[in-house]
Amino acid sequence: MKKFLTVFSLLFVIFAFSITGQEVLDNVKDSYQNVKDEKALFELKMTDEKGNVQRKEFTIYMYKKSEDVVYAIIRFKKPASDRNLTLLVRGSDNIYLYMPAFRTTKRISGAAKNDRFAGSDFTYKDIELVYKVSDRNYNAELTKEDENYYYLHITHNDSELDFKELNMKIDKKLLLPVYIEFFNWQGEKYKTITFEKIQNIDGYNVPTSIVARNLKENTVTEIILKDVEFDIGIPEKFFSPITISKPILRY
Repeated sequence: MKKFLTVFSLLFVIFAFSITGQEVLDNVKDSYQNVKDEKALFELKMTDEKGNVQRKEFTIYMYKKSEDVVYAIIRFKKPASDRNLTLLVRGSDNIYLYMPAFRTTKRISGAAKNDRFAGSDFTYKDIELVYKVSDRNYNAELTKEDENYYYLHITHNDSELDFKELNMKIDKKLLLPVYIEFFNWQGEKYKTITFEKIQNIDGYNVPTSIVARNLKENTVTEIILKDVEFDIGIPEKFFSPITISKPILRY
């Protein structure tokens, strides 16, 4: 989800050819420094292998706690069966899910992070990765670059994750990932995420359409931005397990 939440400054200094893969990721992170918080409304469009379409709607609240830590709350509005289903992300290791049908909040950890989020082609780990794109737990290698893009190969050693490697294409001017390939532990490409549309909103370059494709099951999930507000004064205390259990979110 950041980078479907993340916004980027237009100010950009051209890097030397000696830049490393980790430095590219760090600069993607640094380009986000001016944003303090945001609230956005999204539509989730899911298409199965037979072409059947299911739509959902959710609101995301984001707060930048520090240079390396971002908090987020994702609350579903539609359909009625998912209403008030809520996800809380507090950094890279703290993910909580509130299930209104059971009035229960549970922590998502370990292998459970590979489970699908709300039946989509995004996993909880995809959402966490989006919010921790420059996490030092990943080893990033710059494999090539051209006039417009950096190309990174990213690996890790966490055996609990479905993916072993990523290929990431990053726009040099925007410092925005535009394409990600996921490879499993057998070296097979099984999923892609594409940032298909980018708009300038209030001086920020914002991805307004992000598409995940499951290559094995032939399913597609698109996240579409419908509305967004920046720097509206959302406090840190809002992002807590207690908050997500409430029927109405107030900050």
